[in-house]
Amino acid sequence: MKKVIILAFFFAFSLNIQAQLAPLKYLVKFTDKNNSPFSVSNPSQFLSAKAIARRINQGISIKYNDLPVSPAYVDSVINTGVTILNRSKWLNSITIFTDDYLALAKIKSFPFVVSVDSVNKIYSYEHKTTFPEKLESYSSDLSNKTTNSNNDNSKNTNTYDYGFANNQISMISGDYLHNNGYCGQGVTIAVLDAGFSYVETLHIFDSLWANNQILGTKDFVESGGNVFNSHTHGMMVLSTMGGNIPGQLVGTAPKANYWLLRSEDASSEYIIEEYNWASAAEFADSAGADIINSSLGYSVFWDAVMDHTYADMNGHTAPASIAATIAASKGIIVCNSAGNSGGSYRPFIASPADADSIITIGAVDEDENYASFSSTGPTS
Repeated sequence: MKKVIILAFFFAFSLNIQAQLAPLKYLVKFTDKNNSPFSVSNPSQFLSAKAIARRINQGISIKYNDLPVSPAYVDSVINTGVTILNRSKWLNSITIFTDDYLALAKIKSFPFVVSVDSVNKIYSYEHKTTFPEKLESYSSDLSNKTTNSNNDNSKNTNTYDYGFANNQISMISGDYLHNNGYCGQGVTIAVLDAGFSYVETLHIFDSLWANNQILGTKDFVESGGNVFNSHTHGMMVLSTMGGNIPGQLVGTAPKANYWLLRSEDASSEYIIEEYNWASAAEFADSAGADIINSSLGYSVFWDAVMDHTYADMNGHTAPASIAATIAASKGIIVCNSAGNSGGSYRPFIASPADADSIITIGAVDEDENYASFSSTGPTS
């Protein structure tokens, strides 16, 4: 009897482990965009006026990949009982959430479905980032410090007093642009990141809110999620552009408008995040963004089957790289970090840094020397 109980326990335990690791999020790829109510001759149905104007100004035509995923196909998938996570018109696919294998079998049987693939291996779980205790007082901390004595602003004729940002701004001639009136006004920047915690409360962002420069937010990791309660990385990135406290820290584009888009799930590492990135980039395009700024990269995942090889870094293999290349073809300036793997066993850049026609940014130290952690090649 004891043997039976022990066997039953281990059987139940193994089932529980399998359930914990069962893939619940899938990518559904479609064959085409037939049965669609949308047409390239009427782009105002799916693109903002600003997105259309960007194409016209740069001589870019409305193309087939601008059309949304076929609503009829999406409805058919929804009718199986699964939950739609995100849609990608550029990759002609959707990501779904389900633990119903019969529903998956039904979806795979649809004639308009190319494939159904797992894009993660674990249940989603509630994740709350632990923030630095004193981050709320970051701005006031800055005000209690003095800038580097080498940065003597007594004879400064710059438009802004950059404070602690003086070195990094002058390094890229940002002061020259600002002095000539180019401060980001009229430019829309979509920031793709893991979250923007404290952007609502830190004083360094006060001018963005006061001047309605935060155009909106969207969470592509958790539908309806709060991007201000997820992670601090995007906040830090935004501060280097939109931060504006003269004498303490002023960013590169203090007068630009910003969309804050969460595509990165900091609690896990699976290829679904690349599809999140693609959906966020498409949203940025449709909303009329001029620039996409992304300090994200994907190479190694928690499931080795999803890993990218060195050969994959060719600009047209990894999902986020494909999306970034398409975004650039729509007239968007895509800026992506090279990555921080320079000193690792995989020192090369990660997706989407290998994309075609984008700007991939490496790192230097305060003396403009190459930073050893900055990722390299093959296409950068």
